[in-house]
Amino acid sequence: MKVDFVVPRYGPVGGAENAVSALARRVAELPGWEVNLHATCARSSNTWANVDQPGSEKVKALSVHRHPVDSGRTEEWSALDRRVQAGPSSIDVATQDLFFHHQGPVSAALSDAVSTSDADLVIFAPYLFWSTVAVAPTVLEKAAIVPAAHDEPFLRLSRVGEVLQGSRGFIYGSRAEQRMLHAIHPVAHLPSIVLGWGIEEPQDRNSDAKTELGLDDRPYAICVGRIEHAKGTLGLVDFWRTRRARVGGNHRLILLGEPSVSIEEDEDIVVVTGADDDVKWSLLRDADFLINPSAMESFSLVLFEAWAAGIPVLVNAYCATTREHVDEARGGLWYRGYGEFEVAIERLTSDHDLRLRLATNGRAFAERSYGWCDIVNRFTSFCELLA
Repeated sequence: MKVDFVVPRYGPVGGAENAVSALARRVAELPGWEVNLHATCARSSNTWANVDQPGSEKVKALSVHRHPVDSGRTEEWSALDRRVQAGPSSIDVATQDLFFHHQGPVSAALSDAVSTSDADLVIFAPYLFWSTVAVAPTVLEKAAIVPAAHDEPFLRLSRVGEVLQGSRGFIYGSRAEQRMLHAIHPVAHLPSIVLGWGIEEPQDRNSDAKTELGLDDRPYAICVGRIEHAKGTLGLVDFWRTRRARVGGNHRLILLGEPSVSIEEDEDIVVVTGADDDVKWSLLRDADFLINPSAMESFSLVLFEAWAAGIPVLVNAYCATTREHVDEARGGLWYRGYGEFEVAIERLTSDHDLRLRLATNGRAFAERSYGWCDIVNRFTSFCELLA
């Protein structure tokens, strides 16, 4: 069977892109499966600037094709973004198309390659970018969508609804994501699978990121992911500083990711950017716990990375996906506001046995529910059903 994956960027970047790429690499190793992955030459979703060289390469059995970006995130995007955020139902189709064009990444070469492919099935991820909204309609009769969606105004745009309703089916990260999409668009009748995602845990554990970054031996909590308002980072920083002023404490907070907002660093908050996977895993293993403050997640790979690294998690209770993971795994705590945040931090910073118990539960849940063998088997069966 021949399957194409289409993502806006390839490499250790982006939650959905990273998850889908890891799946593609494993499926490509199966006998009888030919897998191609199409991406742009961009790395940053803030600019979509070309970084990687265009062309094709083999990553083990996976054929990766990078295409140049013709137009990235433009100046006109901000005004269009504000309009969509204010009222998606009032935005006409022409303006929606303009929004996705300026959001990017626009790549004629990518579109041409996908539209002329002889693949049996073409899988697009995530729903939000031009590479899905504009390119999927060219092969809609064999397009499956990995929405990687959360409840946001963009999801309610009619152009998004058209693409979703015209596709062959959906691959969801969680039951919460599936329920949410069914509530917003009339797609419950289309084939779908709640697949979830596996993680790429490196075998090399020799990296000592703390020493390399000049950090002392103070214990710390870590937050991994894009550093921006939409991901809850600013709220987390505010809560952390409020708690520090109220009750003190020895733990610092490390924010690991690429910032789209400025965070003032001090002795209690450290921002680490440009880190590779070795640094990320080293910092996870040395942390006491992970915090994911985002209310908008479709799966949250970082929870499973934290459990694999042997630490528990603290999540925003207003994110149904992460709260369900935590409750089902019994692998962490959640908070609804500052009061519960302060109590949760006190418990996690002061009780080593609790941290160990939660982390052990989380790892067992991840291995039981999201092992690669099961994920690949269920995915290939779903592809055969769609094709």
